[in-house]
Amino acid sequence: MKIKKLNYSVYFAITAMVLTSCKEKKEEEVQEAPVNKRMITLSASQMNSITVDTAKFIKEETELSLTGEVTFDEDKISKVYPLVGGHVLKVNASLGDYVKKGDILATIRSGDISELQSNYEIAKNNLTIAQKNMDIANELYKSNVNSETQFLAARNEFNKATTDVNRIKQSLSIYGASENGADAKYNVLSPMEGYVVEKNVNDNMEVRSDNTANLFTVSALNTIWVLADVYESDMSKVKVNDPVTITTIAYPDSVFKGTIKKIGNVLDPLSKVVKARVELDNKNGLLKPEMFAVVKVRLQESKMSIAVKSKCIVFSNGNYYVMVYKNNKQFEKRMVVVGHTVDNKTYLKGGLAQGEVVVATGSLYVSNVE
Repeated sequence: MKIKKLNYSVYFAITAMVLTSCKEKKEEEVQEAPVNKRMITLSASQMNSITVDTAKFIKEETELSLTGEVTFDEDKISKVYPLVGGHVLKVNASLGDYVKKGDILATIRSGDISELQSNYEIAKNNLTIAQKNMDIANELYKSNVNSETQFLAARNEFNKATTDVNRIKQSLSIYGASENGADAKYNVLSPMEGYVVEKNVNDNMEVRSDNTANLFTVSALNTIWVLADVYESDMSKVKVNDPVTITTIAYPDSVFKGTIKKIGNVLDPLSKVVKARVELDNKNGLLKPEMFAVVKVRLQESKMSIAVKSKCIVFSNGNYYVMVYKNNKQFEKRMVVVGHTVDNKTYLKGGLAQGEVVVATGSLYVSNVE
C-alpha cells in the first residue's frame, strides 16, 4: 500500500508540473503574439487625416545616460597675461563682453614701458645723427677728402642706429605702447575675437610680469565642448563617433545633437571616470561653460527586432496597441508587446511582423473609431 501511495504522489506531482508548464508556455505565446484584435473602418475623409509607417526588422539601439559639463572649446581659448608689471590705470572689458582681436582690455602704467619709450627717443636721435654723419662722409668721400674706410665706418654706424630704432619700435608694438611721447602706458590687447569669460584684474591694482595668474581669458563660444563622465564599467560600450543627444537644466525642452569626438586615455583616480568629448555648434549662444548636462549615448546592439515610430503606439486600459492596415479603409486594432524606446523609435517584442503597415499620425484617433 505504501508503494501505491508513493506512486500516486509521484503521479500527481508530475501532472501538476505538466499543467504548470503548459500554462507558462501559453502565457509566453500570448506575450510573443497578443491576440486582442478589432477591425476598424474609416471614411474617405478620415483616411486623409492619417499617415502610416512600415514595421522594420532592424538592429536594436539602446541609450546610455551619462552626466556631463559644458566647457570651453580648448582650441579656441586664449589666456591673457601681462608682459610687463605696473599700476592698472583702467580696465576696459567686463566679464561676458564681446571683444575683437586687438581691442584694449586694460591699460597699465609701467616703468618698463617708460624706459623703453625713453630708449626709443634716444635711438631716434642717434639715427638722425648717424644719418647726417653718413651723408657728410659720403660727400667727402666723393670729393676724395675722406677715404673709403671712413665712409664705410659712417655707413655702419647708420645701419646700427637703424637696427636699434627698429628693434625698440617692434618691442613697443608688441607691448601695445605708443611710439610718440613718454606716457609709460602698456595696453593689454585681446589676442582673438570672442567673449571675456574670465577676469582677474581691477582698476588701481598692481601687477607683475612674473605673476602666474592671467588677467583675462577670451574664448570663442560659437563652438563649445561637453565633457561626459564615462565610468569604468561603461568604457567598453562607448566609442568615438557614437551619436549623442544632450539636454540641460536651463533648456529642458531643447535637445542638442552631436557625436563623440574623443575619449580620454587617463582614468581619474578619484572619480574613476574618463572624459568623452562632444563638440557642439553654439552660434545661438545658449550653452554656457559650467552648465550641467545629461548626455545620452546611442548604442547599437547585435540583436534584431521589429521597430516602428513611437507615435504609432497607443496605450489603452493597461495595454499597447497599433492600428494595422488590412485593406482599403480597414484597420485592425492589434495588441503588441513593447520593448524599449530610443529617439522616437519603439522596439517591439511581439504582435507585429516585418513589412506590416500601421497608422502613425492619428493612431489614437483611429483606435477610438467605433
